[in-house]
Amino acid sequence: MTNTLTLNLKMRDLKDTTVNKKTEREKMKQTKITKIDRSIFKSTFALLIIFAVATLLSACTPQQLTQDGRAVFVLTDAAADMGSVTNVSVTIDSIKVLNESGSWITVSATPQTYDLLKLKSTNTQVLLADYNLTQGTYNQVRLEISKVIVTDASGDHVAKLPSGELKLVGKLIINGNSTSTVKFDFIADESLHITGEGTYIFAPVIKFETRQKAEVDTRFRENIRIINGNVDENKKEGMDINGNFGEGFRIRTDARFSIKGDKIIEEIDLNN
Repeated sequence: MTNTLTLNLKMRDLKDTTVNKKTEREKMKQTKITKIDRSIFKSTFALLIIFAVATLLSACTPQQLTQDGRAVFVLTDAAADMGSVTNVSVTIDSIKVLNESGSWITVSATPQTYDLLKLKSTNTQVLLADYNLTQGTYNQVRLEISKVIVTDASGDHVAKLPSGELKLVGKLIINGNSTSTVKFDFIADESLHITGEGTYIFAPVIKFETRQKAEVDTRFRENIRIINGNVDENKKEGMDINGNFGEGFRIRTDARFSIKGDKIIEEIDLNN
């Protein structure tokens, strides 16, 4: 009887020990599962944060990440008396600027025609383009001129252009949240010439001015007002008979010319 009781007690102790070990194993297993769950949660949460940040950054355009500045381009004319010429209409097809990386940025691609002598008589500046550019320094401005019509007492005449491309070298500085200006002041009386046969030649002479941190009144497109600002460029550039454009280039007002095919030929007076 005693032996049987002792055996039963041992078996019960063994059973309790087995149950306790099983319980401890289950607790350890549950602890591991909890740790794994926490680790997975942390990893998932971190991935969600990374994904959210990446999505936010990808949604931002370069203009949102970089401050832009405003560039206003205007046209005027400072010609002297043109005699019998009553109208000089210039068609500008496009305006581009060259950025620091060497890429051309188009600020206007809409052809626009302007009467230079009307600008002179009304003493006004007209709007060519109003465009937001990334802040920085632009080193050239390019005008594309497709046609010039001259009106005199005998009617309208298409003027010969040595070149329709004008590259004006000079700094245009764009500051973030600020306005810069570019002014093209055509000097029609120095630009216009006539051959012995009565054909007009238009070799542009332009006063080129750029400003930064200016105030601009654009309420009236055909009467733009530029106030104050720091002048960065203020120079005079012209074109010769070969289409070269820049400072020091132009056609002499007393020179005589003829047109042979597409070329402008300067006639040399051998008696002088």
